[in-house]
Amino acid sequence: MRKIILSVFTVALLSSCGGSQSSSEVSNTQSTFKVYGNCGMCKKTIEGSLTGIEGILKADWNKKTKQIDIEFDEAKIKLDEIKQKIAGVGYDMENVRAEESVYSNLAGCCQYNRPGSEGSQEQMLERPIDSANHNEDHSHQNH
Repeated sequence: MRKIILSVFTVALLSSCGGSQSSSEVSNTQSTFKVYGNCGMCKKTIEGSLTGIEGILKADWNKKTKQIDIEFDEAKIKLDEIKQKIAGVGYDMENVRAEESVYSNLAGCCQYNRPGSEGSQEQMLERPIDSANHNEDHSHQNH
């Protein structure tokens, strides 16, 4: 009797481990795309917009390249939803634009020329930053 119970327990344990591992591997997706921003505060806000969101496994925005690397579970969140979350905190992507009211509430150092705005070129450009007065920490800002 003891051998039967041990065998059933072992089979159940092995089945549960194998099943959960294969389902998570199948639905994980990686994506890299451009998100416009300028500084360390932008990085914190962009990545922060995805922190604690179910299905987001990794989000890393590069200030120099303006590229974000995302790893996510497609069964829990879609790429379009991820982009909407980023736009929701004021940052534009090539095919998704943040609402003007949200963008205009970003700190001055985080604002860049947007396509379609007066004086902008076809591609979004960084806004010049006065490095003498630019505090990379931005802890005094409300974001």
